[in-house]
Amino acid sequence: MARIVEIKREVLRRVKPTREEVERLRQLTMKILEIAAKHSERYGYIGATPVGSTARGTWLKGDSDIDVFLLFPKDLTREELGRKGLAAARAILRDLNGKGELKYAEHPYLSAKIEGYDVDLVPCYKIEPGERIISAVDRSPLHNAYVLQNLDPSLRDEVRVLKQFCKGIGIYGSDLKTCGVSGYLCELLVIHFGKFENVIKNVANLKPVAIIDVSRRWFKSEDELRRYEKELQEMFKGEPLIVIDPVDPKRNVAAALSCENFAKFVTKAKEFLAAPSLDYFFPKKRPLTRREVELLKARETHFLGLRFRRPNIVDDVLYPQLRKTLRRLATSMRIHGFEVIRKYEFVSERTGQVMLIFELKYGKQPAIEKRVGPSIFVSPNREDFLRKYSSPPFGPYLEEDKLVVERETEFKTVEELLNQRYLKLSPRELMAKGIPSEVAKALPKAELISGKTFFDLVERDGELSIFLREKYIETRLGV
Repeated sequence: MARIVEIKREVLRRVKPTREEVERLRQLTMKILEIAAKHSERYGYIGATPVGSTARGTWLKGDSDIDVFLLFPKDLTREELGRKGLAAARAILRDLNGKGELKYAEHPYLSAKIEGYDVDLVPCYKIEPGERIISAVDRSPLHNAYVLQNLDPSLRDEVRVLKQFCKGIGIYGSDLKTCGVSGYLCELLVIHFGKFENVIKNVANLKPVAIIDVSRRWFKSEDELRRYEKELQEMFKGEPLIVIDPVDPKRNVAAALSCENFAKFVTKAKEFLAAPSLDYFFPKKRPLTRREVELLKARETHFLGLRFRRPNIVDDVLYPQLRKTLRRLATSMRIHGFEVIRKYEFVSERTGQVMLIFELKYGKQPAIEKRVGPSIFVSPNREDFLRKYSSPPFGPYLEEDKLVVERETEFKTVEELLNQRYLKLSPRELMAKGIPSEVAKALPKAELISGKTFFDLVERDGELSIFLREKYIETRLGV
């Protein structure tokens, strides 16, 4: 335990904002709120409130965004909310000498850089606790109020340590790129379990489907949990961790957490308790060593990458489209006899390029493939099979009572398959084959890199090398 306390102290030394940083942020927040109050009557909003980790005192150094929500009355239409909200945000930014960039959540909002901080001005409806929300962003002020009322100030640093642990193991962020845990979820876990080490001990013992009801909205005892367990599992089907939102009992705060990242959270918690280390919080990003590259080559598999320029879309649209494309291409490969061992999407921050990476058992197959048909005694299946394979190079012949033919392989290499079935098609044709729209526009211009050329690229491209090291070397579990 002493080792964990020592590690926590060092983590906080690195991630906790200084008093000067806290004061600077506080002053800018107050300035924004004063300006917002001045414009409230003219633009028809009830008030303004800061939300998020900076408002709750749980933010990490370098993550100090300021989110201010403009609270409008519920009798406005969504169209009026968007129009009045943007007009108010523009007026506030003018007084701050800032220029807003239009962004979209459930409705439009403005984002700007003010005195070095990212400032978001977001319109929402003013909802009281227990009232039905009108739009998803309406929950944020309620989340803020709940955390401020229920998180003991002495535990704010415990939240910071937990957030950094989740960052270090690669599961921090509820966006569709990460599919991990949100800052709000970290706060709720600390409210529920207490100090960081208590959170980790409890996480280490979780099994799917785990249910946590922080504010006892659904159950107050184990008997009540058993009564509602099936109903909750049905309501949040397929979600390995259910954390009931204290401000909305029909919402799972952990809904974004994928099964893989849930398993990773539990496993890394077990590993950390067994051998506490700063490495869980601050892993070193290193490219593959020459020996590790040779280890990958020694697998004697076939590595292949499809590289193309990143479509101009946000991550929450990009990553689901890339993953769907990976699944579609992998299915096509399997149908044509190529066994996929692993597949990944890699997006370079440095070059703005995307690579869909496949590792296959082999990239080339024999010139013939075997097709086993029905029993010779089963009609009409027998006739259908013989019509379908009317003039094969070899066969038909019998294996016991089954009809067998050996026909020419349609695609001898996986490169032939991808070139002919995908890369030569138009975006419209690709979409008809199940490729998502934005990827379909980029795929015809993709570069196919495989075999030795793939490994030559890995040795030149440090960012790709770091990515592959994380996937093949660093993800090995210590359990």
